[in-house]
Amino acid sequence: MHHHRIHVVRIAALVAVGAAAVFVAFWRLGRATVVNDEFVYVRAGWAYVHGDVSLNLEHPPFAKYLYGVAQLVAGQGVLGPRVVAAVAVLGTGAVLFVWLRRETGFWTALVAAGGWWLTPRGSGSAWATTGSNIGARIDRFAMLEPIMVFFAVAALAAGWTWMRTGHRRWIALAGAMLALSVTSKVSTSVLVLAIAALPLLFRRPRDLIVGAVFGGIAFVVVFVVVYLPVGLFTAIGYMLRFQGRQNQHGHPITIGGTIWPEAPWWANFAFLAQGTGWFLLTVLLIGVLAALVLRPSRLVAFLAIALGVFLVFYILVANVSLPYYYDAWMPFVIALAAIGYGRLAASRSPVVRVVGVTLVVALLVPVAVLGKAVATTRPSGIALLDEALTVRGEDTDNVLFARFSANTWRIYFPERGTMKPQNGPFSAIVVGEDDRRTMPRQVRTFLSESSGQLEHFRVDYLDVYIAKQGTIEDNNRDGTLLIERG
Repeated sequence: MHHHRIHVVRIAALVAVGAAAVFVAFWRLGRATVVNDEFVYVRAGWAYVHGDVSLNLEHPPFAKYLYGVAQLVAGQGVLGPRVVAAVAVLGTGAVLFVWLRRETGFWTALVAAGGWWLTPRGSGSAWATTGSNIGARIDRFAMLEPIMVFFAVAALAAGWTWMRTGHRRWIALAGAMLALSVTSKVSTSVLVLAIAALPLLFRRPRDLIVGAVFGGIAFVVVFVVVYLPVGLFTAIGYMLRFQGRQNQHGHPITIGGTIWPEAPWWANFAFLAQGTGWFLLTVLLIGVLAALVLRPSRLVAFLAIALGVFLVFYILVANVSLPYYYDAWMPFVIALAAIGYGRLAASRSPVVRVVGVTLVVALLVPVAVLGKAVATTRPSGIALLDEALTVRGEDTDNVLFARFSANTWRIYFPERGTMKPQNGPFSAIVVGEDDRRTMPRQVRTFLSESSGQLEHFRVDYLDVYIAKQGTIEDNNRDGTLLIERG
């Protein structure tokens, strides 16, 4: 009877966490404003499945194949690809649960899966400029990371199972899964070092050769098959040249309101703190420390190696940092933290046990924050601009954007926007918050000198200016703006 009650409790807990995960992954999935990189990948995927394989070859193609097929099923746009990304996120948690359950028990595995599914992982810059609904979970968008991460975690789980069972099909599967991860985004190629460390952790160095042969062949076959449609050597050559140039020169980035000409070494940690929040980050780091200190096992060592090679790559090798890159290593942070909580909860000391349980309960705070953000997801900023102008009776055929990423406004105003003051007349001037882009002198002068003739209103983070009477013109075609009364 006692065992039956435990079984019922476990099933109830798994169902509750799983239901919450489905909610976080899918609720109002299509409503959030489309973000820059997402638009690029979705458009490339649509082109790929229609025979045009020329777009976005600076990144590998596999995730974009999936996004293209999703659009064939669901229609052109971001919704189908976002569903694919959401399924990948759920799949990553499922792999963590099945993997860790065998090694650490049900509850630790459930905390790991739930931690992955239900905690905030926002984009620092998106949070600052487009509202918390956009920044609550970066994997609610059709980015490359959700697909890359799923296959990376699956590859590591398969590699571990190879060591546990001795069956070579598992290392072949690990090679295939890693190839699908790398052909989604190349960052996870460093995880080959973690898989190579497995025979050493298990003191079976001869298996290095077995792994290299079976895993290596599977990796190469899948890699080649994925790359053939876009042109194997030409596409890879282009990607390597592009990534090399980008890594050499870096690019400006804003961290905490400060513009850096290229990402400092600590940029990813700053974005991590912004995206998760200090409370969640502290709770996770305590768990990771407990896992590393309290009876560290081979599994802890394996996860720590995977985390370590990622950190070395992103901190020391890559000179480019974006606010969502840290998502790549979060499965290993969360898994290690869950193991650490389990170690604390299993301690002989009542005080230590209470600490372990308290840390798990503390996760409910960021989970609640995320749940509220997901429940209230809505379009924001640029996605609301067209309607905001229309309800005021304004023509939206030509809008002048300033302090704004062109990639952002072009998603919603592809033929109706410009950043050049000489391309008037304009129905509105829209000013964003991108500190990396200066406002043209003519626009600044016009807004200052004509403030009494302009109506100003805000659409989330956008400042919008329209003429109270007449239109905003550039009669001299030199960028000098004035209000022409009709």
